[in-house]
Amino acid sequence: MVKDRSTRQSVLELLKKKQELSVSGLKEHLDITEMAVRKHLIKLEGEGLISSRTVRQPMGRPVIFYQLTKEGNDLFPNNYDKIAVEILHDIKDSMGLDAIDTLFNNREQRMRKKYVRKIYQDDPLKERVQQLVEVQEDSGYMAELVEEESSETEDNVTVTFEQFNCPISAIASEYDKPCECELKLFKEVLGTDDVERVSCIAKGGKSCRYVVKDEKKAAVKSK
Repeated sequence: MVKDRSTRQSVLELLKKKQELSVSGLKEHLDITEMAVRKHLIKLEGEGLISSRTVRQPMGRPVIFYQLTKEGNDLFPNNYDKIAVEILHDIKDSMGLDAIDTLFNNREQRMRKKYVRKIYQDDPLKERVQQLVEVQEDSGYMAELVEEESSETEDNVTVTFEQFNCPISAIASEYDKPCECELKLFKEVLGTDDVERVSCIAKGGKSCRYVVKDEKKAAVKSK
């Protein structure tokens, strides 16, 4: 039963990360047979957590792709809902947009105190990013390093990481300040200003993807 539950969770997490997958696509990531994959999909679809669509192929049988429903997405951490957004609207109407900015600036300062205790500035860049990923993972962001897009040369280190869930997406879709504060936070705790957000869930992306570069090595090179 424990294995069944862990495989079920793995299927849900894969669909969250990849947006949609076929049976064979899921099998590539899971150490189970296609029949076992189909068994899990039937259960999840019966519970209303996933839906499917059929795509016809030029040759061969049509392929069925599966994706999470709203109910499936709601299984993942989402700490702020419509009520929180409505409260922020009320604050903006009564106190102005500056009050919203102050709220998120204060939140960023609190988070910074927590993060600096878990990210060690003397460690190499990749290790610092891995430490940040672990903190974000514990906070429900489904964060992970993107190994194939991370690189290291004699003069430069570039590390890419991705977050597949945004617990404050409902707010970030209406206010830019949360994303601005997150980017500022990452720069400060990683010890580099060269952090770029190349995709954002709140702006319609499938993930929040960040590219981090080691500016200290670049500075040594310029001397």
